[in-house]
Amino acid sequence: MKTFFKDIIIETKKNSELINITDIVKKAINESNIKNGFTIVFSHHTTTGILINENETGLEMDIMNYLKKITPEEDNYFHHHYFYKDGRMAVNAWAHFRSILTGLNAIILIRNGEAILGSRENIYLAEFDGPKERKITIMVMGE
Repeated sequence: MKTFFKDIIIETKKNSELINITDIVKKAINESNIKNGFTIVFSHHTTTGILINENETGLEMDIMNYLKKITPEEDNYFHHHYFYKDGRMAVNAWAHFRSILTGLNAIILIRNGEAILGSRENIYLAEFDGPKERKITIMVMGE
């Protein structure tokens, strides 16, 4: 069994956004030369998420609006009373909760060198506390 790793840096542009990374993942699968197996897409940041859903603008907006509704930024989170070593105050608890809800990784099966995704499914990096530089790792494993 072979493994292939690729680290990707993505510059997010907004405080909260979905970034379609499907083509990036498919390119890594192609570069791996692995024909059958799986890939794991993993984010290194606890204020982001990795998710699979339909590439439809209205649904993308609904997902982000729903996450904002169930994890409002205005709440009185204990995390907001924490100070970092450099003196900055932590004010992003909602971003951590949104990350928990979406998860930090996704597993995609590979058959005949192609990602097995539904006809409308796409892979997204979800930014919940940007804009920032974000790192994802794509691991491809198989034969």
